[in-house]
Amino acid sequence: MQSIKGIFKDGVVHLSEPVFYPESHPVIITFLDVATSSKTVNEQEAKNQGEWDKLFSVIESCQMETGISDLADQHDYYLYGTPKHDD
Repeated sequence: MQSIKGIFKDGVVHLSEPVFYPESHPVIITFLDVATSSKTVNEQEAKNQGEWDKLFSVIESCQMETGISDLADQHDYYLYGTPKHDD
């Protein structure tokens, strides 16, 4: 998931930085409260980044080498015994 800043003008969202996703890629747009100051938004973004950093740190500390190269792609096979798929 990626957050991009921008403005909404004349019924169109104008992004403040380039985005490289394929056409018709699904998005979720969250409108910020107009009364929210830039300082408050920046402080919240900094806090959120700190929380994400904590989460990634926990995930990294819990990872383990399984020797299975297709574990993420074939997780149903390894968890439930369903047939492997060819994606």
